[in-house]
Amino acid sequence: MKKAFYLFLILNCNFCFSQFAIVNDKDGYVNVRSSAKIANNITDKLDNGFVVYYYEPQGNWANVDYQKNGKDLHGYIYKDKIREISNFKKIPLKSNSNGKAVLADQNIKIEFTETKFIKANHKFKFLDNNSDIIIKIDNLDIFGTDGGIPKREYKSIEVQIKNEKIQIPASALKNLFEPNLELSEANYDEVNNILYIQALNSDGAGGYIILWIIEGNKYKTRVEATPF
Repeated sequence: MKKAFYLFLILNCNFCFSQFAIVNDKDGYVNVRSSAKIANNITDKLDNGFVVYYYEPQGNWANVDYQKNGKDLHGYIYKDKIREISNFKKIPLKSNSNGKAVLADQNIKIEFTETKFIKANHKFKFLDNNSDIIIKIDNLDIFGTDGGIPKREYKSIEVQIKNEKIQIPASALKNLFEPNLELSEANYDEVNNILYIQALNSDGAGGYIILWIIEGNKYKTRVEATPF
């Protein structure tokens, strides 16, 4: 309980200055710039709906990280050209116990379950000359630990929007360790039928925020951020 309380404080403090947002501009796109000023410094263009993680705003500029074409990228965009995901309708937490949490309202239900990490079910890659530090599990980067063996992982996330059931695929849950189900959140864009599900996870090290996106009642993608 104490760990969850401290992570709750981190999450709320962090969201004062940083959080996931989507590009939202009347022109249908936004230019990404290499510095917080208008000059001949355009490095990229992002279409409306593209997800960024913004932090440390500088005046009218948002400092953003984002993932595109398999690369982690960075730049600056106008703050008024993005919309925070937290501004969409919030789906409240209804219960959390025994490795299961439920977010729900009258039309949406999201059920998270976690399970014990079984070391024998996974393959590990260790840091050269140091078998105590894991750098990959099942040939994937690690989220949630700082090189140690995880204790817990996601088992499933099941979603119901009105009468339609959607299950987030197992591939979207891989390499996400030490889930904190009590810190799960969800926001729903009712106009475009997009559900954003996120959580702050960590066991005291390797903290990360994960965002899953369901659009048109189908799982679309996930986005990770490691702002700590």
